[in-house]
Amino acid sequence: MSRIGLMLKRNEAANFDLLTYFEGKTLASGVFESRSGDVKRRFTVEMTGRADGSTLVLEEQFDFDDGERQQRTWTLTRGNGQSFTGTCADAVSGAHGGFDQGRAYMRSSLRLKVGSRLVAMRFDDVFYDAGGGAVVNRSTVSKWGITLGQVLILFRKS
Repeated sequence: MSRIGLMLKRNEAANFDLLTYFEGKTLASGVFESRSGDVKRRFTVEMTGRADGSTLVLEEQFDFDDGERQQRTWTLTRGNGQSFTGTCADAVSGAHGGFDQGRAYMRSSLRLKVGSRLVAMRFDDVFYDAGGGAVVNRSTVSKWGITLGQVLILFRKS
């Protein structure tokens, strides 16, 4: 079997527990690209996750290339099986996610500042364990069912 085949088999068999991954300090960098593929923003994120039983409180500090800073605190709670829910102050409603073979996923709707307004946008996230303490995240961003673009993030344990 080829090396790629072995890697695929290993990743398909391993569940990826996102809540455990985000315990402690995590650093990330990413981009937002429009649906045409143009990079619109770059950013870095410093994260600290504190676990308490079945709950993880995840504090995020975003620094954007245009000088804007944002903070968000998620409370992620394990559900039955391989599921979890999440809340944060700018969420329109609760987030829902889960773990399966080689990946984790989460769906949320957040109110984000666009110009001087707050606009609700849907995020469909998929997180992949890339090995070596790295996680790759792809989030499709949409409004009224229309894809606006995607966020691509590389997370690294500090």
